[in-house]
Amino acid sequence: MLVALFATGMFHDGGSMLKKRVLQGTAWLLLGRFVSQAIGLVSTLVAARLLLPEDFGLVAVAVSLFTIAGAVVELPVGVALVQLKTVTHRDFDTAWTLNVIRGVIVSVMMLAAAWPIALLFGDQRLVALVCALATYPLLLGFRNSWFEMYIRNMDFKWEAMVEVGTKVGSFAVMLGVALTTGSYWALPLSLIASGVIALIMSFALCPRLPRIGLSEFRKFFGFSVWLGLGHMADSLRDAITNLFVGMLLGSSRLGIYSVGSQFADRLEQFLYSPVERTMFSAISSIQDDRDRVRAGYLKSLQASFAIVLPVCIGIGLLSQEIIAITLSPEWREAALVLAFAAPTTAIYLLGATSVSINSALGDTRSVFLLKLISTCFYLPLMVAAALMFGLVGVMWAGVVGALLWCGLSFRLISKAIGASILQQISVVGRTLAAALAMTVAVIWLRSNLTDAPGQDVLAELLRGGSLAMFGAGVFCATHLGLWIAASRPAGIEHMLLARFSKTRSA
Repeated sequence: MLVALFATGMFHDGGSMLKKRVLQGTAWLLLGRFVSQAIGLVSTLVAARLLLPEDFGLVAVAVSLFTIAGAVVELPVGVALVQLKTVTHRDFDTAWTLNVIRGVIVSVMMLAAAWPIALLFGDQRLVALVCALATYPLLLGFRNSWFEMYIRNMDFKWEAMVEVGTKVGSFAVMLGVALTTGSYWALPLSLIASGVIALIMSFALCPRLPRIGLSEFRKFFGFSVWLGLGHMADSLRDAITNLFVGMLLGSSRLGIYSVGSQFADRLEQFLYSPVERTMFSAISSIQDDRDRVRAGYLKSLQASFAIVLPVCIGIGLLSQEIIAITLSPEWREAALVLAFAAPTTAIYLLGATSVSINSALGDTRSVFLLKLISTCFYLPLMVAAALMFGLVGVMWAGVVGALLWCGLSFRLISKAIGASILQQISVVGRTLAAALAMTVAVIWLRSNLTDAPGQDVLAELLRGGSLAMFGAGVFCATHLGLWIAASRPAGIEHMLLARFSKTRSA
């Protein structure tokens, strides 16, 4: 919410109504995202307690196949419905029809690939697992396209309700199946349940029926094809990484990699996605005023990174304690994954804001080229690093790939709205320096603590809490000190102090 408060500076000069809608929309999304991600995290932790790493690895292979099949025919028509300046009922009909066609194609591709993937991994259980998951893209394809009208109007409370509802239903199914059977089927059945609930809620909350029609196909294809190709590049990168880790290191290691990565994924879903959704809608509505877009981008970049970076790095620094407290001993190696994945997520999110801006401005071709270059660089690097260094190599490849992604993203935004790379780096300079000071301080304190990792849960909590409080204090003190030394320029520090003073005087 702090990010949204600060970023709404772009909507001054007659944009008070839009500013209010952005704040309200972000508040609803943050609330929904917090609840849904909390439920999702609990679901992952409970499943990890009831199931084995090999179970997670097996399901990760099947889900990766779904990801690849979906990427091949990716066409994000929902994004197009939000970005288009004007829409008609034919647009919603076309969007729904395209999604249904895509769902059918993905399902057929998964059914056709079920047997080959089982032979490749030498596990016949994958046949039934992949065939069952083939129902999931069908469910997603039939969701109501008219639901996107709420997003166009920045009325995000309905999306928040759907997100929470799907997570509650998914968790209930997972828990019931895992407790009664102890089977890995708890994971795919929970995913299918979420699809059923999302489909039902999309029509229940927006009772307007789309029709079959493709009259506006050219309009959607022109906008969505490049964005879809960009999503394809992202999906292939993640799915191929999962499959390669599974083939090279085994299902158990893949399960550990999957669970460790899920912690970082939830950081992205909670810290960034709500702001990205509201920013995309808002920027789409002022895309012709590049000065406001540029000012808003730089402000939101500074604010978001000041929050995202310390949280992500802090979780990476505390990965040993987090995994020891939340999971059983057989998951201990997931701490290594989380130690790399959490800070890497922050680097990716630093560049993701520029991608959202370019998409909202309609420059989806440049976004695709950025993702294609990033993926083509990362995949060979990941394969070579995995062959030479195993799981550690995979994680280091992710760090290098994220740094390249961030640099290319900064270059892309500089061409789109005139914000130079130096400007973009300078607005996050104090945060980078404060995060470095926090990292050094936490490492120093850990080395001076007498108790070693591996004690009971209470000891882990005490050590983790001490490290977290010390690190947060160093980060905030350094950030504030650098701001004062820079003669207190306009920034998130000024906004936070102003709001603190207002709260105290109230």
